[in-house]
Amino acid sequence: MESVNSKVRRAIAQFSLFPENSRILVALSGGPDSVTLLHVLLSLKRDMNLTVGAVHVNHMLRGEESDRDEAFVRKICRNWNVPLIVKRVNIPEISGGKNVEAVARGERYRLFREALKEWNGDFVALGHTASDLTETVLLNLTKGSGIKGLRGFLPKREIFVRPLFLVTREEVEAYVEENKLPFVVDSSNLKTDYDRNLIRLEVVPVLKKINPALEEAVLRETELLRELENFIRSEVDPLISAYFKGGVFCAPLGVLRELHPFLLSEVLREAYKRVSGKDLSYKSIKELKGALDREGFKKFSFHSGIVVYKTQEVLCIEQERKNGEKSFYYEIKELPATVKTPLYTLNFHLNAGIPVASLSSFREKGIIVRNRKPGDRLKFKGFSKTLKKFFIEKKVPAHIRSSLPIVELGGEIIFIPHLYRREIGTAEDFVGVEIESEGKGFNRKGGD
Repeated sequence: MESVNSKVRRAIAQFSLFPENSRILVALSGGPDSVTLLHVLLSLKRDMNLTVGAVHVNHMLRGEESDRDEAFVRKICRNWNVPLIVKRVNIPEISGGKNVEAVARGERYRLFREALKEWNGDFVALGHTASDLTETVLLNLTKGSGIKGLRGFLPKREIFVRPLFLVTREEVEAYVEENKLPFVVDSSNLKTDYDRNLIRLEVVPVLKKINPALEEAVLRETELLRELENFIRSEVDPLISAYFKGGVFCAPLGVLRELHPFLLSEVLREAYKRVSGKDLSYKSIKELKGALDREGFKKFSFHSGIVVYKTQEVLCIEQERKNGEKSFYYEIKELPATVKTPLYTLNFHLNAGIPVASLSSFREKGIIVRNRKPGDRLKFKGFSKTLKKFFIEKKVPAHIRSSLPIVELGGEIIFIPHLYRREIGTAEDFVGVEIESEGKGFNRKGGD
């Protein structure tokens, strides 16, 4: 049977957890997993020229028991000559008794980063094992999850590494006994009030009756899922990059409709995350996908401050705009000329692009690029209508109307990107415009 030390060495090499000469800060709770991790890394110090320290976070959740854990960690680090950083945070006070586990986790990782910076370290080593991975996968499965949930946590994520990734809890227990290592027990781990503990204490033992090598099976499956996730990312990232600009995602409906349904879901999920920092639920993604095939304008608000809207041409995800967006006004007197507006960059050229004015009329009257103003009207053959009514008919989202560039010639509107263009004769030289999206509006190039 492969030893714990050997599995840790294999994990370090297989997942490129950290190179030689690294400064590793062990997250030391005082439990058997973290004590084993510290002991193993200390045994590797000479071979890999590691500098090993420890960080302990006292969440102040279990009263005297939390203080006992801190005292134990201080003692073991003194005995093993390991530099220690202790962080204390009052989770009951911060959380107000709500969502305690999530708040504690967030504070713990924040303090790990803080301690690593203070210590001038390279990586924080976490004591999560293959058994923890199995519990995480099962827990995510019961609640409903995508690929990320089913593959569980990663062996390495940014500065956080998990050298015990291939080691089971039974192997940790055997290692502790063999090396006579001291440790403390968190009494909350023995209560089935928490979902994870319920899976650990009651579900996993039943599954191990079916397959005693349950953790090894989960490790194999999650490896395949990590490979699948990497493949999907290689497909999603180029699409996100193409249509994500200025903190806004805006993609043509034609492009989105051609995607495989699964790939479309991943693009929507990742685009929303990039804009908002939040995750879209399965229900929300399904709602968005359904809207792509329906006509007309549709607006969604899944989280406060984030708006998703679909027009006849595009689907956009952006932070909600505040009222009173700044006005803009530019005069074009010479060619070529470039005007940058909140939604589009307009490049004006001679005899290139979408024709918007004859050269003679441009020289006589000049072109103005501005945002809308009260009283604006558009002329059509035999009639005219207000710009406001036109926007309503075209289902232009209200929150982007003031950001749309209005191109004016001699006091008359002659062009609005992707929405309106006055016809001109092209027998003579003309002024044309090319449109570049700033990622906040209609994202289609070419004629209207």
